[in-house]
Amino acid sequence: MKIGILGGGGCFALNFASVCSERNIAHFGIGRSQKPPAFWQVEHHYRYWKLHIVDELPAVMAVLDTERPDVIVNYAAQGEGAASFEGNAPDFFRTNVWGLSRLVIELRKRDYLKRFINISTSELYGSTELPAKETDPYKPSSPYAISKAAFDQYLVSMHKNFGFPMNILRPSNCYVEGQQLYRIVPKTIVSALTGKTLPLQGGGRAMKS
Repeated sequence: MKIGILGGGGCFALNFASVCSERNIAHFGIGRSQKPPAFWQVEHHYRYWKLHIVDELPAVMAVLDTERPDVIVNYAAQGEGAASFEGNAPDFFRTNVWGLSRLVIELRKRDYLKRFINISTSELYGSTELPAKETDPYKPSSPYAISKAAFDQYLVSMHKNFGFPMNILRPSNCYVEGQQLYRIVPKTIVSALTGKTLPLQGGGRAMKS
């Protein structure tokens, strides 16, 4: 089995690449970021192409057609809900809906792909008091979440109408080594270790660690 990792320069993708290496699973990455430096995140030889799925789709497809992955794990997306408002909103729809739907259109023409796994987000369900179930209604509250919901629904329609082999994962507040310190989990850890107050967004009261 060979796995292609899209959005392959982010911290989650890099940790996943390391897991593939540890388990001797053939893999490679494609992403818009510069090739990751050789430190803890990528200790093995990580074959990586710096390509933008939206702006350089033909080149992305050329790599995929050469490598012929059995499985594609898609981390590629324009992220961060708070940054998706106002004038930034079109960028999120351009990548998360327009760009990724064009990718799927091309992938449907290929005979080597056995599974497309899309890393989505729990933000589709909005704020919840209990863990969301897959059958819960969507209540996205940001352009980012709306764009992710739109692509998820597109994948579902491609599966129902054409049998496109896909799965959707919607993780919530995940943490990996190397994650940016402004994210909620590492921010909480740093606040606890330093005895500082954890700043909260949205007008909530700060929490003392």
